[in-house]
Amino acid sequence: MKFTTLLLLAFIPAISFAGNLLVNSNKLFDLAEKSYPEFFSPEGRKTAGLDNYLLRYYPDTGNYIGTKGEEVYVYGDVFNGLLRAGVISDFVALEPDSDELLAQLFADGQSNVQVYGTGTVAAILSDDLEDSRHQRFIIELKSKQTLLISHNIDLSSRIDNLFLNDQVEFSGEYEWNDKGGVIHWTHHDPEGKHVNGWILHNNTIYQ
Repeated sequence: MKFTTLLLLAFIPAISFAGNLLVNSNKLFDLAEKSYPEFFSPEGRKTAGLDNYLLRYYPDTGNYIGTKGEEVYVYGDVFNGLLRAGVISDFVALEPDSDELLAQLFADGQSNVQVYGTGTVAAILSDDLEDSRHQRFIIELKSKQTLLISHNIDLSSRIDNLFLNDQVEFSGEYEWNDKGGVIHWTHHDPEGKHVNGWILHNNTIYQ
């Protein structure tokens, strides 16, 4: 991103956002690509984190679209630089918290269900080094249900500077256990056979 963009971004105050930030941002970006290909192409660009922004860059048009909390921004010559376009909910319906679904999966003993959510780091465990290496930590949802996150660090990067009480957003596959459940597949599938998962921590996407 150009220096002038970074300078402009630095003077925009951060806005708090309660969960599902990457889920809702991706939903918005996908809609923008389909609705306005003259501005945002090619389709399917990867979302990246920059400072307090989640954004996609479109080399065919030289434009950016990004979110900072709930706020939506676009950047490019056609927009005369940086332009605030509104808030995410102006364009798409926000995805609800998944706590109710996760509680139901736990109560029913279900596994192998693709889920997403946001939680607070409650415990940091040692890595699981059997077979594929996994970074492990426990998060607590707003509902107080706990989940073990088992993040494959052979297929994805380790989550840097992870501390107690950090907020983590995740997308992965739920597996039942008697302590609340395990989330795995929080990474891309190199074979392209499984839904790609991810973890968002401190505006860095790990997948």
